Amino acid sequence: MSVFEVMDRDAWVESGAGQSAQKGEYAQILTDFLATGRRYANISTAADGNGRFAGKSASSISTALKGARDSKNAPEGADSIKVTSKSGVVFLENTSVEE
Repeated sequence: MSVFEVMDRDAWVESGAGQSAQKGEYAQILTDFLATGRRYANISTAADGNGRFAGKSASSISTALKGARDSKNAPEGADSIKVTSKSGVVFLENTSVEE
């Protein structure tokens, strides 16, 4: 008995399995957050949400954002963003903004 189900390309695409972050998407999130001028923000990964990351692992999103922050092509000011995750939520803190 097989442990997987064979599917055709159309079914695979419809399932959303082919959707992944595009190059630069996480850097754009950091840029957008910096542009708000706010100190704190969060990204919900709740499965019942309707956001881009609904149902995704908070730890994988956090890791990707940290990678974008630490890359040689990181957005200007990204080094001031602290990224953490807890209970399915990714938290961003811009430490360059006063409280």
